[in-house]
Amino acid sequence: MTTGATGNEPRVVTGSEFLDELVSVTRERAATGFLYLMARGDAVIAVQWEQPGVDHLRHYRVRDSCPHCAVLEAVRALAPVLPLDVLRAGRAQPQYETVLRTGRLPHLAFARPAGSAGQSWLGDCHAVVGDPHTAADCARHAVPAPTGDPLDVRTGALPRALRELYPHDAAATADVQQRLRIARDWRADAQAVASGVREAAATWAFLRTSCVLGVPVPGAGGLVLTLAPDGAGDDRPLTELHSTALRALPTGGPLPYQERACLLPEPGSGSQRMPSYAGAVDLVGAAPVRTLRLPAPRRPLSTTGRGVLLLFEARHAMGRHVAAAPERDSAYWESEAALNVFEFTLLERVAGRHYQDAVAAYVQALRREGDLLARPHRVLDRRRRKALSAAFGGLDDEELHLWASVAYRNAILVLLGDLTAFAAHLRRQAA
Repeated sequence: MTTGATGNEPRVVTGSEFLDELVSVTRERAATGFLYLMARGDAVIAVQWEQPGVDHLRHYRVRDSCPHCAVLEAVRALAPVLPLDVLRAGRAQPQYETVLRTGRLPHLAFARPAGSAGQSWLGDCHAVVGDPHTAADCARHAVPAPTGDPLDVRTGALPRALRELYPHDAAATADVQQRLRIARDWRADAQAVASGVREAAATWAFLRTSCVLGVPVPGAGGLVLTLAPDGAGDDRPLTELHSTALRALPTGGPLPYQERACLLPEPGSGSQRMPSYAGAVDLVGAAPVRTLRLPAPRRPLSTTGRGVLLLFEARHAMGRHVAAAPERDSAYWESEAALNVFEFTLLERVAGRHYQDAVAAYVQALRREGDLLARPHRVLDRRRRKALSAAFGGLDDEELHLWASVAYRNAILVLLGDLTAFAAHLRRQAA
């Protein structure tokens, strides 16, 4: 059932009144298991406290503040109340603004973890279809909704620096066209997997609106040229871009990544079959950039498998905001555990009961052994392997082993029972 202000008319409050009430109600409703801060149309903020059997929903319009700034201030006010650790409190803003830049409504979701009191709540941000912008937005958040496709590159008018990488313009055009085909194919596979999966909506929106094409600079590891639809008129030579980037990058301290990321197709990538995330330096933007490397092997993975893996890596990229190796503390491993759960969720949706049967078989085997399995590859019998393969439209042995290993990891989570214990397991395995 639902209580509280559930009508269509929001309460009009000041920013300080909004924060005071939010903190007060959160403290009163101590049994809350889930808390949502949701941007709605017309500058309205919806807040929902979910307790067992009771959902409490209120609507607000903050009259003296940008609604998006008010939501982010609310996260900071709630951090000591829920509580939220520094990682999750700090990550809420880039996650929220990433969704906002896709032209969708950001919904921040926080969940009480299983385990002892005082542990940090878990956090995520979902993307919901709708227009998030109004006249009340501040200059930072009044970003226009993206239009067009970031992969709509004019291959007949490539930037000068890019053309310098090739012996002649025709070679440049042919290579960029091939890379675009590879990127579009991978992205289409991700779209097919994400379709109808609410948990994947924000990740797909990021891939669709915030990822441009990238081309690596040969002989210079970690340097790329990004190629956006509006970049065709750039007549700067490669040497100028390189020297400008060197001057622009400060030394010391972590550097923030660009808001956009880039897809880095790799024609003729041989035996490499899986996409991967890596940081690089974009010479065009003179800043660090997140890249998603997309191989084009002679023996590709299944289309469903490609879609799941690209969404997984895109989700990984969305969680990286500075060009520095993350500190591998408990918060890092809980974030890695949540990334695994995202992958498990995708597989449950696209491979259905055949994937769930594989997970159940591993759970049974783990219970029998009472420990990690010495020979996990022997758990799935011929019938289950055939069924799992059929769920993906047919798999070769290498890819079948990949998804079976994910099902094994999923079974460990099921047996451990909560994300914190699973994060500790991942940490031990990495060590």
